[in-house]
Amino acid sequence: MILGVDIGGANIKVSALQTDNSLKLRSIKLHYPLWIEGIEGLSKAIKRAINLLSYDEIDYAALTMTAELSDVFKDKKDGVEKIVKAAMEALGNFKVITVKGSLLDPKDAIDCYMDVAAANWWAVGWFISQLREDGVVVDVGSTTTTITPVMRGEILSKGLNDVEKMSLGEIVYIGALRTPISSVTSMVPLNGGWCRVSSEYFANTGDVNLILGYITEEEYDIATPDKRGKSIEDCHNRLSRVVCGDGRMLTSLQTRLMAKFIYEKIVEKVFEGLTQVLSRFASQGYYLGTGFAAGLGDFIALDAIDRAGLKGIMLRDIIGRDNTIALTSASLALYLAHKVGVDVERWISSLK
Repeated sequence: MILGVDIGGANIKVSALQTDNSLKLRSIKLHYPLWIEGIEGLSKAIKRAINLLSYDEIDYAALTMTAELSDVFKDKKDGVEKIVKAAMEALGNFKVITVKGSLLDPKDAIDCYMDVAAANWWAVGWFISQLREDGVVVDVGSTTTTITPVMRGEILSKGLNDVEKMSLGEIVYIGALRTPISSVTSMVPLNGGWCRVSSEYFANTGDVNLILGYITEEEYDIATPDKRGKSIEDCHNRLSRVVCGDGRMLTSLQTRLMAKFIYEKIVEKVFEGLTQVLSRFASQGYYLGTGFAAGLGDFIALDAIDRAGLKGIMLRDIIGRDNTIALTSASLALYLAHKVGVDVERWISSLK
């Protein structure tokens, strides 16, 4: 079994590629808010995530991460070192992928911490390049959106760290669950006018997407802002507080309309990042005509791709919902398999 592991600040994603007889890819996402649970429990959480896949023997494993950004660490150097050491306790022998696709031993990864920090997009780009020579993948997770362009079979992301990627539109800090409403919009339509929103963490994009039916209660797998339930009524109550009201003051019809407006603003922000990335290629006379929608918020990605005038493809229709939610770890498992000599290209070709 070949394992890909992605340690994020809020989630651990693990993918296992079974190579006996025929290839089979399975993935899971385990919510592990590092800023709450702490680095001390990370190795046990990694083991727990692996155990959920019910595989006993690991032949090869690779690690990637974005959790080094968490403010539980002094800086990225401290974050990479502690994450790698926690993974060593959980996995033993493994490789760590860099922003250029190299696979390093754990000690070398710690020494070259900026090469491995936030490198989880690279394997995704490689996987997409095996599916289509030209295209762009828009991966909307619970917290952030990553946009990775591929042209002529090459990964052409320009940013090699978070700051560069945020500047270039390759990362948009918006997601399908954890984003506060005040980070999406400053006002919402209400009672025939425009009502400003509170900057308190009263509701998030998870509440919006659940009200609109885009996600299930099971997919809303984080703690809610008020630590209450995840029913539509609970989401209605939280969204009512965004305008400093409550569930008695506003009707469900009003909050549903608010949710629809906020959703369009979410898509708009992803669209802004996508068109910024596409504009770099357009200035050189290139057109990336296909967009791959991925992540927990792939429905958001697809709407942004449609707005940009690209042909939209839902990756969930190709590799399944679980694998597209954990696309970073799934792509890493496939890339590692490729590097150790498994003929994954034939399997990927069968998906086209």
